[in-house]
Amino acid sequence: MNTAKPTLTALCISLSLSACSLAPRYQQPDVALPSSAFKYDMQDTQTVQAASVGWQDYFADPRLHRLIELALKNNTDMRTANLNVEQVRAQYAISRSARLPNISANGQAKRGQSSGSDTIGESYSVGLGVTSFELDLWGRVRNTSIAALQRYFSTAAGRDSTQLSLIAAVAKAHFNEIAATESMQLSKRVLDTRMETYRLSKLRHEAGVISALALNQQEALIANAKSSYAAAVKNRELARNSLQLLISQALPEDLPPALPLSQQYTIRNLPAGLPSEVLLNRPDIRAAEHDLRQQNANIGAARAQFFPTISLTGSIGHAHTQLSKLFDAGTKNWGVGGGIHLPIFDWGSNWANLKATKVARDKAIVAYEAAVENAFRDVSDALVARAAFNSQFDADKAQSKAYSEVLRLTRLRYRHGVSGSLELLDAERNSYNANAALIATELKLMENLADLYKALGGGLKRYTQDDVQVRKQIAEIQKTSASNDSPSVAEAVNEENTQNIESIERNPAAQ
Repeated sequence: MNTAKPTLTALCISLSLSACSLAPRYQQPDVALPSSAFKYDMQDTQTVQAASVGWQDYFADPRLHRLIELALKNNTDMRTANLNVEQVRAQYAISRSARLPNISANGQAKRGQSSGSDTIGESYSVGLGVTSFELDLWGRVRNTSIAALQRYFSTAAGRDSTQLSLIAAVAKAHFNEIAATESMQLSKRVLDTRMETYRLSKLRHEAGVISALALNQQEALIANAKSSYAAAVKNRELARNSLQLLISQALPEDLPPALPLSQQYTIRNLPAGLPSEVLLNRPDIRAAEHDLRQQNANIGAARAQFFPTISLTGSIGHAHTQLSKLFDAGTKNWGVGGGIHLPIFDWGSNWANLKATKVARDKAIVAYEAAVENAFRDVSDALVARAAFNSQFDADKAQSKAYSEVLRLTRLRYRHGVSGSLELLDAERNSYNANAALIATELKLMENLADLYKALGGGLKRYTQDDVQVRKQIAEIQKTSASNDSPSVAEAVNEENTQNIESIERNPAAQ
């Protein structure tokens, strides 16, 4: 006779009865968006999504690539997010194990004497057993496991959000360092030019050619250039401090030199696509949806608390009074048992628990709606900012070019005695301010492109997915972006100031 059959049959029946669930059917909330399309999106036939573009293919600077690698490896927030995922995954494994019976081995040996007897008795047993396995008739254990799984998915999505924010923060700190360096170069060249102008003007003042007023104004411009240089040095050091915090170490000495701001991106006109596509790519929205699914499962577990809890125990093994005969024929034994627990008076505890889970579900719905609305706003804001900064950059570039020409002509007129020193000082001041504004606007544009990439869910992949069609679309977008790129602001400013210095050196007598 097979004595193990009743135990195995009971276990199979218990597992088959565990399919019932009292959780409500999940329905994704319907969030009304302000528009079915983003207003300032690029009118492009390309359909590539930001989430399909790897960050190493989006950012062009090898120095930035290295910094992002270090940040993803060392950043404390990123490491904490990774550990949170591992912790929640272990907790899910614990919860999932409750859906299956725990089988344990046990052995026992006894030796004793009963009262009034001279005989010393012995007994030995060994076997396998299942202790208090709950028949999940109402889906309590199953829904608890599902809730733990959804929590794991939500934590993983939160980790992805941390990665996107980290990459954008590293990129923006990198851009600030470059912009500060370019501002330092601009201030240094302008300062050199003004110092040379001041030296020659001082000689003219001593000769009685110009007034003290003109000389004092040149001194003020020199002080302004020194102040701007000091501010640029401060901004560069602050940017480096931010980078060191983000990568959790000192900046490596072997970092490649940074590219100019105008060469930081391989794609300048990244399309946003449809809002529905953004919802699929944003990790914060995925996290909110998993939170909602978790609360949905918690309702099922809370409802199951109103019904009886049935548990089973079972064992199979061998027993004998002699250890040497423990596994002989006729020593097998088995047993199956069960218990039931039915709540009768809990003074409203189960009802309050169910109400609390429903309120938590409603809060999760509101949080999901807020996440969708915030995502739409983030993308819309980034797109309108990109359009505005592009227009502002073009205007500032035209202004810088115009003031540079004004300065050139004013210097020419000054050398021939047509313009006075005050007019020259105004031209120099306007040209410097225009160039400084151009650098600041380009920095804002670079930061905006990083924010847009993050808002569209880009940054989870290092390399673009191996898709021929996607790579073809990216190549087309890069071609379009390259045709619209402008020369480096720093290069234009350096060229202009070099011409100014050469002009002074060629015509010292005119000063």
